[in-house]
Amino acid sequence: MTERAKTTASASRPERRTFIKLSLATFLTGSATGGAFAQTAWTALGQPVSRIPWLQDVRRVIIDTDPGTDDLLALLMLLGSPTITTDAITVAPGNVEYAQEIRNALYLAERFGNGKVPVYRGLDHPLMGHPYPRAGFIHGRSGLGELNIPDEGLPLSKGSAATAIVNIVSEHPGEVTLLALGGLTNIALALLLDQSIATKIRGIVVVGGRYQGIGTNVSFNSMVDPEAADLVLKSGAPIVMTGDLGQDAMLGPADFDRIRSFHTKRSDIFIKSNVGRLHFEMEQRHKPGATYNDPLAAAMVIDPSIIEQFEQVHVSVELNGSETRGAYVFGATHIFTGDSVLPNVAIASQGNPARFRNVVFQALRRA
Repeated sequence: MTERAKTTASASRPERRTFIKLSLATFLTGSATGGAFAQTAWTALGQPVSRIPWLQDVRRVIIDTDPGTDDLLALLMLLGSPTITTDAITVAPGNVEYAQEIRNALYLAERFGNGKVPVYRGLDHPLMGHPYPRAGFIHGRSGLGELNIPDEGLPLSKGSAATAIVNIVSEHPGEVTLLALGGLTNIALALLLDQSIATKIRGIVVVGGRYQGIGTNVSFNSMVDPEAADLVLKSGAPIVMTGDLGQDAMLGPADFDRIRSFHTKRSDIFIKSNVGRLHFEMEQRHKPGATYNDPLAAAMVIDPSIIEQFEQVHVSVELNGSETRGAYVFGATHIFTGDSVLPNVAIASQGNPARFRNVVFQALRRA
């Protein structure tokens, strides 16, 4: 751990917030485009590729999560996986009240991780302390549908989420993939504590980026902490985004019926927590099923062949718009200058829905 990390870990909350704001301002100033044409807009698509080398043969993950209904499925898929070790669960601000997220993470780690997966508390607010949206409308009052999650008093692991990320990545350079299922606050703070982890991690899988070509689109996770998302994208770390593959990452009523027939602990808790999500998406969003981008991120590290095409593209974050703050902006050429910009993300643009469902079914059949 760096001396700055040690100092930050022991600081009081006001001191820590001051450190975050000063460090963030320095980081962003050093990375910003600057000049009169700092506003970004793009005029060309990215380069399509069929395979991301670092995404192959992933063996270690840290799951940074804001445990809601879709996070639950992602956790069920990875906890107890025969091929991938979950080194830690870190809790990010996002879907529901932070204290409830902590309770959900501890409950799932105990029940499906055999109590062997450490859970770390992160920041309970975005880096700059701004208000952020919640998503109880789809995740239910507990974040896990209408399940009543017991407060069993299970202990959190000592230390902060950001420090745990720095330590684990530093101990296993080139091996650990970060699964960013919620707001990017903890990962951004880890980069502020030790920027070298951007070169030590295997890669980051970010849930978000509703990519449909050139332009702007809002992602819930980047809306939670736009400054954190901006910092992570500018870090130089290898990044894959799930995109929004629609029916390629969807489970419909027939899939729910099939899962219900498994009669395992995993299938039972999935059905109990996610029926409300299915009804909401079908009734309020007029979809043929429920979309599962967090489980898609988990499925991508379990079986990368689920994604049949990525686009390597430059992604930036809108930090100032009154209606679009937190939106991702995609492209490959700057509209003001005509200059090409280097890609910083490979975003999933085409998936295989049958393979995605098979990975989900195999996970939920496990005892």
